[in-house]
Amino acid sequence: MPPPFVGAALLLGAGGRHEALLAELGRHGVAAEVAAPGRLWTPSVPARPCAFLRQVLPEAMELRAPSISAWAEQLSLHLDLPDGAPWRLHVYAESEVEAPFRSGARAAHTARRRDGGPARSGSSPGPTAAWSHRAALIREALLGVLKARRRHLLRALSDTEAAWTDSESLVQLLLVAPDQGYLSITRAPAPAQIAAWLSVLPAGIAVPAEDPRPPSRAYTKLIEAERRFGRRISPGDVGVDLGASPGGWSFVALQRGAQVIAVDRSPLVPELMAHPGLQFVKGDAFSWRPPREVDWLWCDVIAAPERTLALLVDWLQAGWARHFVVTLKLRGEMDLPVLDQVVERLGGLAAPWWMCQLSANKGEVCLFGSRRLAPAASRSAEPGEGHVGPL
Repeated sequence: MPPPFVGAALLLGAGGRHEALLAELGRHGVAAEVAAPGRLWTPSVPARPCAFLRQVLPEAMELRAPSISAWAEQLSLHLDLPDGAPWRLHVYAESEVEAPFRSGARAAHTARRRDGGPARSGSSPGPTAAWSHRAALIREALLGVLKARRRHLLRALSDTEAAWTDSESLVQLLLVAPDQGYLSITRAPAPAQIAAWLSVLPAGIAVPAEDPRPPSRAYTKLIEAERRFGRRISPGDVGVDLGASPGGWSFVALQRGAQVIAVDRSPLVPELMAHPGLQFVKGDAFSWRPPREVDWLWCDVIAAPERTLALLVDWLQAGWARHFVVTLKLRGEMDLPVLDQVVERLGGLAAPWWMCQLSANKGEVCLFGSRRLAPAASRSAEPGEGHVGPL
């Protein structure tokens, strides 16, 4: 389907669906047309972050090619990029992405962890194996053409998931049929300017490898948020895990070499409680305050989204954490207006920051990013129950 708007952007909906994204754009007054299930056309990249947007292809154009070699030739002809400047290449097939982790996944994961069986849950998300293989062959063929004829472009090609820099461009090919696709070339410095919409991951999809060791499937959310963020929890970092039990997020942070203050009314699993890098505080996630600034705030607590958003705003205003990963649990359409409040409430407090429904989310939206401003007024935690000293 050719773009219905001049210079149109092609948007990929979270979970391979477009209904929630279409409704979100409608609330923002953005025109959109359905291209196919999971895909929308808009006149340009939306001006506001969209929670249900997985990836954007700015100024997408339809291309057709009968073979893999023909695809490589076509792409090579369209690569008009600055000499010597770094660029990235994402070639991927149309997804059949569903929410990959179904209800009951925690219980299934716990059973697998206990029994030592293979860690697998639900259907495998992402492109079909055949189309994914074709996309990989097209990418390989294009690199062969560049090696033979345009070595300067090949030398400048970057293979990384790091955050966008002002000097980088992005070339994307979305394959929707063996002989049909959409090409988008986003030249520098645009990728860095629209980083809240343009994922560093092909198709905006990240599904962490299965791991039977964590006490819950929640670990997948934090790992995926790290990749989308382009910032990894580092050895020596200090973080607070609010509502930590049974310990999926604390497990990831401890594996990264961080020190963790885990706050919950219930203890974590015994092996985490015994970890030398963990300090457990029995208390309420919403009333506990840190004794000092920490590197990370992690919060995956089950609560009304407006309450969790208020908690995050509190922490950012007070300057209690440099970076954050926070889950907003949605109770259906009634909570969608809360997502519209996120932009207004975080806009002056965080930069960069993202709001998106992760591949690992179901009925949830994740907020992650870095604190932007120093607190307007000094706010220190008052002595009281739940206060802890240095780890």
